[in-house]
Amino acid sequence: MRNNWSIRGYISNVSMALLLTVLTVGCSLQPSLKNEGKQEAVKTTASPEISFMLVLNQDDPPKDTLLHKLESKTNTRLTIAWVPDTIYSDKMVAAIAAGTLPKVLQVKAVDVKQPSIVNGIRSGLFWEIGPYLKDYPLISKFMNPTIMNNASYFGKSYGIYWERPQSRQGIQFRKDWMNRLGLQEPRSIEDLYEVLKAFTYGDPDGNGKQDTYGLIDRNDLVYGAFKNIAAYLGAPNSWGLVDGKLTPDFMTPEYNAAMKFMKRLYEERLINPDFTVTSKVQQEDRFIRGEAGMMISNVLASSVQYRIQKVNKDADVDIVNRINGPRGERIWGGSGFGGLFLFPKSSIKNEAELRDVLAFFNNLLSEDINNLLTYGIEDRHYKLNDDQLTIKIFPDTQNLREQEVEPYANALRTFDIRYLQLEETSDMQNKIQSMIEDNAKMAINDPTTSLFSQTQAEKGAELQTIITDATYQFILGKRDERGFATEVERWRKSGGDRIIDELNSEYAEIKQMNVK
Repeated sequence: MRNNWSIRGYISNVSMALLLTVLTVGCSLQPSLKNEGKQEAVKTTASPEISFMLVLNQDDPPKDTLLHKLESKTNTRLTIAWVPDTIYSDKMVAAIAAGTLPKVLQVKAVDVKQPSIVNGIRSGLFWEIGPYLKDYPLISKFMNPTIMNNASYFGKSYGIYWERPQSRQGIQFRKDWMNRLGLQEPRSIEDLYEVLKAFTYGDPDGNGKQDTYGLIDRNDLVYGAFKNIAAYLGAPNSWGLVDGKLTPDFMTPEYNAAMKFMKRLYEERLINPDFTVTSKVQQEDRFIRGEAGMMISNVLASSVQYRIQKVNKDADVDIVNRINGPRGERIWGGSGFGGLFLFPKSSIKNEAELRDVLAFFNNLLSEDINNLLTYGIEDRHYKLNDDQLTIKIFPDTQNLREQEVEPYANALRTFDIRYLQLEETSDMQNKIQSMIEDNAKMAINDPTTSLFSQTQAEKGAELQTIITDATYQFILGKRDERGFATEVERWRKSGGDRIIDELNSEYAEIKQMNVK
């Protein structure tokens, strides 16, 4: 392997069970799409050299096995600098400062608004690729316009995103408890409350004791129950348009309604009272032990079902995602991308070189190469079944896959498509996949995802702590509405008003630019 550097990082090896779950719950294609990538590769000049800086999510850089295949199939010569995830952001910033950038720079989602990246965009450090994308049929075909907009800068496209589900949010609940109590799965906010109350006081486990909670939650306002409940009640996703002006969610009446709903759960002990200090791992463990009947978060029902039945073989877990609220059925959603690939002008000297790199990314979406990146090499990492549509993973090649396939699958797969499908998936895995696809139809987008505020970049985390603490204090009964309003005012005076002004100014500029 040709590496610019090789640094050891740390990450635990992924188990085969987790691997199969990840491969299954990604966005799947129907078999009718299997041949869509066959005739739409784009030619490059003679074996262009392309250099990368990529995130490494395991201890060691991968073996060369897939690299050689990838070079052959794309007619390129590839140089990859694998950098451990734990130090990647620092290494990226240092490379920008030093001017030692590869032709393709991977930028993690947590860094897309990093000042060095945003300032680099502003100063012309990276190519704007939007005008070129129409010439690359597979990129154009599989690109999601909403996600592409979320991943833009100043209303323009500079990077190719790598896709993540727009929302994996949902409700996981003990179906056996619900059946024992004669309940139906919740379809409204009122239904949700009644189920949580029954799970708490109706002796759902049949042990004659009042020792269960309706909801087990954790110390995370975003990925725990709160943002989901706020979305059900009609709150915007972090920011929303109120009378044409971008406004933080916590300044809306719907956010206030979500706090009151959570406070009611807390006061009536329908939720674990220590949720503000409960970790994600503890939340899942306690749910699996039967301490509560519901979690509202990212849905992991396949692994939860497997673990819970090792404790109680009669336990049954199910999921639901559509809860009707004042504004209909809504779900909290993310940006839809895990990061971007940017293309520095210091390394890509002219349009011809840029087109070679874009052609490479287009060809990654072709059937043959997508299968290679997703599953590895046929008869080495998997077996293609007679139907030519499904594959069987060799269970004894897990270590080989970790060494040869997973780093490329994690780093270079862009849009989450599958030409081949796994042979065997559980009913729950299929249901989760259907839920993810359904969530995309009603996910609430954050309209500021592609906007940049200098004050937010400098003080956003500090200011968010004010609101997070005030929200918890309200739920726990330590602050009333006037006390919460006082903290919102402190947020505004400490820089929040500048964030509002900066985001609205950029939003107006982009809106005007689109009108023109």
